Amino acid sequence: MKRTIYLFIDESGNFDFSKKGTKFFVLTSLVTSSPSFKRYALLNLKYKLLKLGINQEYFHATEDKQFIRDKVFSISNKFKNNMIVNSVIIDKTKTKKKYHDPNVFYRETTRILLYKIFKELKQKEVNNVVVVLGAIFTRDKQAQIQKVLKEYIKSNFSVQFEIYFHKSQSDINSQIADYFGWAIYVKFERGEFRPYRLIKSFIKSTNPSILTEEPGGSC
Repeated sequence: MKRTIYLFIDESGNFDFSKKGTKFFVLTSLVTSSPSFKRYALLNLKYKLLKLGINQEYFHATEDKQFIRDKVFSISNKFKNNMIVNSVIIDKTKTKKKYHDPNVFYRETTRILLYKIFKELKQKEVNNVVVVLGAIFTRDKQAQIQKVLKEYIKSNFSVQFEIYFHKSQSDINSQIADYFGWAIYVKFERGEFRPYRLIKSFIKSTNPSILTEEPGGSC
């Protein structure tokens, strides 16, 4: 029986290649065929926090307090058999200058991530893909990202697909993707291993990639 899969993508780091920029750029995806599976547990957590006088509008790893992060990661373990997490970690200090243009850099990083995702999905019965990304991008950036996604999916995966840009506050899966992406990012950027250890079993691969002279970089 064929099915629909939902793909949520989150990014950490920036496109600044100067000494002021981040050392790493991380693009993380969450793939699931059941986006509502047990997600009520995080909604319950939100309302418990509100009852305690904590103004928790939504979950965002960089802003949430440590005890809230611990609870979100603990609850997320209930989704272990329900989702697949992939991540591309780019060491910007080793990235060739030809990729320093933000548009080129994002395009190539996205292609590496899509390769990882669809390499697995080709082995499964999937006939529809719904992609949800953050709405933080400008319209021009959204158009560029949409073009990359459309070209890749059409060329490599013959399925129907939809692409949406939603505020992460509106979707609990986008918030989970944010948490996982943050945990991977701080491991490489700041050497903080504790968050990563809490989600390590979810991650397919976290070997840093380098954008070399070869189109698409290493996968």
